[in-house]
Amino acid sequence: MSTAPGLAAAEVVSAQNARPPLAGVETPPSRTLFLSMPAGHHVADLARGPFLRTLVNARPRPRIVVLSPFASDPHLVSELERHDIPCVAVSASPPGLAARVIDSILSERFLLDSGLQAVRIQRDRARLMETWRGRRTLIGLKAAVCRLPVSRRAWFQCAQWMTDVSVYRTLFETHRPALLVTATAGFLPIEMPLIYAAKRFGVPQMGVDLGWDNLSSKYHTVLPVDYLAVWNDTMRDEAVRYHGFRADRVEVTGPVPFDGYFGDEPIPTRDDLCRSVGADPARPLVTLATAPAQVYPTTDKVVEILARAVEDGALDAGVQLLVRVHPRDHADLYSRFHDGRRVFVEKPFQQLERTPGAPELDSFTPGSEGRRRLAATLAHSDVIVNFASTTTVEASLFDTPVVNIGFDDTADLPLPLSIARYYQFEHYRPVVETGAAHIATSPVDLVRAVALYLNDPRTHAGGRRALARQCCAFTDGRAGERLGDWVLDTLLSVLPAGAPS
Repeated sequence: MSTAPGLAAAEVVSAQNARPPLAGVETPPSRTLFLSMPAGHHVADLARGPFLRTLVNARPRPRIVVLSPFASDPHLVSELERHDIPCVAVSASPPGLAARVIDSILSERFLLDSGLQAVRIQRDRARLMETWRGRRTLIGLKAAVCRLPVSRRAWFQCAQWMTDVSVYRTLFETHRPALLVTATAGFLPIEMPLIYAAKRFGVPQMGVDLGWDNLSSKYHTVLPVDYLAVWNDTMRDEAVRYHGFRADRVEVTGPVPFDGYFGDEPIPTRDDLCRSVGADPARPLVTLATAPAQVYPTTDKVVEILARAVEDGALDAGVQLLVRVHPRDHADLYSRFHDGRRVFVEKPFQQLERTPGAPELDSFTPGSEGRRRLAATLAHSDVIVNFASTTTVEASLFDTPVVNIGFDDTADLPLPLSIARYYQFEHYRPVVETGAAHIATSPVDLVRAVALYLNDPRTHAGGRRALARQCCAFTDGRAGERLGDWVLDTLLSVLPAGAPS
């Protein structure tokens, strides 16, 4: 069980003994596993890959119950039914005022305890974007409260006590789970009350961190789940140092989302990829991975810069531009650039049917073939352009040159509102330090860097290799399998002696 940094080891109490069990009729302990999948990419990573197959093929096999806002999606339900896995609908309800206040205090305490530059920038960004007139008074009050001699552990307990989990009681009493596995460790609001419900009802929790930046860059603290799975040793150190996890409760499994890049199934060829969008496989292909407005509000201006460079010959003759729209971005913003000749726009995602209240832009999933298509795009593009995202690491795995956007459409933005903020974040320092990507500081620099890489794709290859080694502990396509094995081992460890196995 995680604790606040600096908490004495003697205060650590096991999850099984610290919380009261469910009331009601006594039943034998079960090997039932709750698996939470709150967003579309979690469906792709956890339900459509080696992880779920490892659980399903286990002998003895645990009983799996999926909890998701997509329980009404016929394709997902059909896939799960083939494995005799029920899918139960859960929905997000907005937290009350008291819960928001506690969460805000926890975030500020996390900043004070960790000293992380990225978290400070995120906090300052939130303040700059808040227009409420009473903001300054609230900031002062929160600063005073956060300096009280109250540990983060105590604030977490307060948040748990204030969270209404009554809606989950029937769910837990009906299925009697032995372990809850979540996809975010509380980063999405839909999972926060679920984790607190598990704590209230005496069920151990395991968070799976499917991203590489959550532990050090978010102005929102990780909930103190009992176990945590991460990509690499750096993230494991962050979990222990910043979030108070016990080292033996953090498992390095490798990046689960990347398993499809290294599996036995071949990715589509360059011919297949280009012809699927109408491009010519014999001509150079530059791919821009867009960013949602929260990250970069004028991505269309970057598309315009590259489209103009393609059209007026500023890049090598014959260059084509593929605009791959982010799942949280809107394809209609770029439709005017698509000419089917030199510029192509695609948003290769499926939208899952969701319960009321679930965010629309969290409901997109790559689909069964989506990861292989992304792998083909990364492998066969001659240059990737993106906005300081995980795509930089993914492209490096295929030794594809990367240009990051490091300039804004508006001049003289304060750092928290500028795209330059990402290059100050702790998780992104390996990109900067290895030189794996060129960070373009102007439109002219962007076009020049793309042209350089088209002319000599070996440029910065050593940096790309170093970045891949540092961020990906394993590149064998078995991260999901390792995660599944750890879930099974943990499930056995949390069952009481004498429970059926």
